[in-house]
Amino acid sequence: MASVTREPIDAFAPLRQAVNRFMEDSMAGPERALFLLGRTFPVDVIETPEEYLIEASLLGIRPEDVQISTAGNTITIRAGRKARRNPEKEETYLRRERIDRFLPEVGRTITLPAHVDPAKVKAVYEHGVLSIHIAKDEEDKEHTIQVQVKTPVAAK
Repeated sequence: MASVTREPIDAFAPLRQAVNRFMEDSMAGPERALFLLGRTFPVDVIETPEEYLIEASLLGIRPEDVQISTAGNTITIRAGRKARRNPEKEETYLRRERIDRFLPEVGRTITLPAHVDPAKVKAVYEHGVLSIHIAKDEEDKEHTIQVQVKTPVAAK
């Protein structure tokens, strides 16, 4: 029986390919990487004929720690609070994983295709989900134009 010699590094080729696929597929953009690092929160932006709806998952954040601002066609959501460090109490972390301990404030800025009128923005916070409703201006709504059919002139 003939023996086949392989380079030692070849044994890891399938693992290297799997890691490369994982990195390329799951890290589609910088926002995804920030989300995986815990430095942001996920949002959905939905357009309906009447409004834009932004839904943000803010689990563990109190409603009074959420700020929403608008400028032009952007909405910025800031969530969190100042660090909860007590200088009078000596603390030693045995394990430190919660993002709010060392990065207490996070934010997202969402750009919409139309100007945002702050008077037409309504925000509701329920069960850790922030829903922001932005009513569209009449000029931003889709309008259907009726097509008129011109009757042909009768041939003489």
